[in-house]
Amino acid sequence: MNDPVIHAETDEWALVVKPHGMPTAPVSDGEEGTLLAWFLNRYPRAAEVSGRKRIECGLVHRLDTATAGLVLIAKTQRAMDYFRVLQERDGIEKRYTSYCAGKPSFIAENPPESYRTLPGRVSSQFRAWGPGRREVRPVFPEDRRYRTDGTEYTTTILSSEEGSIDTHPCSVFECSLTRGFRHQVRAHLCALGHPIIGDTLYNRDFTTGPMHLYATGISFSDPESRVQESFLLPQPDKTIR
Repeated sequence: MNDPVIHAETDEWALVVKPHGMPTAPVSDGEEGTLLAWFLNRYPRAAEVSGRKRIECGLVHRLDTATAGLVLIAKTQRAMDYFRVLQERDGIEKRYTSYCAGKPSFIAENPPESYRTLPGRVSSQFRAWGPGRREVRPVFPEDRRYRTDGTEYTTTILSSEEGSIDTHPCSVFECSLTRGFRHQVRAHLCALGHPIIGDTLYNRDFTTGPMHLYATGISFSDPESRVQESFLLPQPDKTIR
């Protein structure tokens, strides 16, 4: 596993590239081996920041352990408070690149209406699923579990193209979201008929190697200058056809 890398920073925040296999946040005090612990070892004053959970300090958002890519961390309480309000107003947009099973033109059988054309937007609520409630499943308006007062989460599929990983054909999807739910991109793409390669929860047919989901971009306004900041990592080094 590679070490994290600071991609950009100011006195108020830092944008860090998390490697595959590293948890973003600890589950107990003093836990090492997480992205946050790595960051606080370099910026100990950032431990004073109070986040959504005390133990998460200035983490503005999280990535799944198996996902690599950009994570935004607030260094000051002022920045954290600003980013929390910005998130609630859908003011932080994140972009993902995913390498998935199937050809881009494939659509799952009997999909919800929003799935019928690509690129497009996929919106749903979610429910926990499976042993230990480790997975999630999208809940669409036609589902009896759908709640009229529930929160919907939207994944926008910006583009799709054919590619390959280790000579295996695949689809490459560029997605974006603002307000995110646990495993959102993974579960939405799986329901579409395109589980991510290497995803041991949602693609049990192709689980070798790392999960090929990458948080490649983020945009937000700076808490001090209010200038819009946008960052985009190069597409992961795979074969695109």
